[in-house]
Amino acid sequence: MPKVWELGPRDLQAALCLAGRRPVENVLVLSKLRGSALDPGLLGHAVFGYGETGQLASLLSVGPSLLPVEADEAALDAFARVLGGLRRANSIVGLRPQALGLWRKLANRHPEVWGNPQAVRDCQPVFMLDGDPAGPWDPRVGAVGPQAEEAYFEAAVAMYTEEIGSSPLDPSGGYRRHIGQLLRRGDGYGLVEQGRVLFKTDISVASGSVCQIGGVWLHPDLRGRHLAAPLLAGVIRLVRRRWPICSLYVNDYNATALSLYRRLGFAQINLAATVLW
Repeated sequence: MPKVWELGPRDLQAALCLAGRRPVENVLVLSKLRGSALDPGLLGHAVFGYGETGQLASLLSVGPSLLPVEADEAALDAFARVLGGLRRANSIVGLRPQALGLWRKLANRHPEVWGNPQAVRDCQPVFMLDGDPAGPWDPRVGAVGPQAEEAYFEAAVAMYTEEIGSSPLDPSGGYRRHIGQLLRRGDGYGLVEQGRVLFKTDISVASGSVCQIGGVWLHPDLRGRHLAAPLLAGVIRLVRRRWPICSLYVNDYNATALSLYRRLGFAQINLAATVLW
């Protein structure tokens, strides 16, 4: 009889094997697994497994985002029962059938808790590029260091507010700390001139040979001039020295972004979905 249990270090190899079936789609989960070795103290939250005794069939990372992996209907039912009517996560993210399926099961069980998300982005193409980008590239872009943190932070806030529709700022200063850490890791890229960030993009997460690009933003004064493609192409050329495979996902209604990524040679490999509270 399949069951749900909390994974620990002894389950690490099985979890890596399971998530590794889709290394691009599951790059965030793989990063968490490798970075923590499923040590609860390092991970900071639970990861549940589902399957027969000794046979891991599905998992669910239960952090700020719920991240289902290889979860069929039975696994989603089981995870929904375990999660119950207490919501600590601010999103559900994953491949479309799994993310939406988990949300619907939770909302049916506990509509007062899970039934009214801020947004449901139910169709997000997942793209991958494992070669150099097509077309010309701008050599002016580079890694952005901590010396440009204030300007980069302002650009990141503008990007987030445009994308999500609300500000990421909070009294704890968590978003500012996040940007500072990102730049100290060398994971912020862009074009900075005279103290202004004109273009930026981040490495949202990386694991093994795969990275996920996010936070793509071009200053409003420069839009409409066909600059985004060569700027992003320049960044990708740099990033691929660290991770040969670049990935990203985008909302299906963002026609401008879809066109940009396809022009650069990104190929769609799957569909994801995000539910936001």
